[in-house]
Amino acid sequence: MRLDKVVTGRVTALSEAVIASLPELEQFMDWARPEISTAAHFHEFVARSLQEWETDKSHTFHVIERATDELVGGCALVRRVGPGAIEIGYWIRSDRTGRGYATEAARACVEAAWTLPDIGRVEIRFDAANVASARVAEKVGATEIERRDVEIDNPGEIGIEVITQVVRPAHS
Repeated sequence: MRLDKVVTGRVTALSEAVIASLPELEQFMDWARPEISTAAHFHEFVARSLQEWETDKSHTFHVIERATDELVGGCALVRRVGPGAIEIGYWIRSDRTGRGYATEAARACVEAAWTLPDIGRVEIRFDAANVASARVAEKVGATEIERRDVEIDNPGEIGIEVITQVVRPAHS
């Protein structure tokens, strides 16, 4: 697995991966909906992601399977949790889950976060029912810092947001 900066040349592959994974993704991801999974939506997403990369608002990556060079997921670092912190998110195509790609992508995102001089911690947030994300957070060394009741937005959720964090190591 490797991470590549999001590019317009992979929009079709991105669209295909999301559409193939909608039954699983829409359980926990509010952006994974059949009604918005269109070619136009994915073109807009990539264009916005590239713009946000330039403004340092977010850094979005394609998750690429090394052996096949196929796009098998996505991940991002997003500045939306306050000063000194960044949130990471990740998803993997349904037919590629269980291979450690989400954990590898999350680890790579954490390491990428440490290249940003103003970042001292990384947050991973997920609904308490999302056991796969809980496992990934644990595997990358994130510790739970808070649970809060939130509105249920997706069918797999129970309305409890778990907030975990990884603190920048002293040597970084």
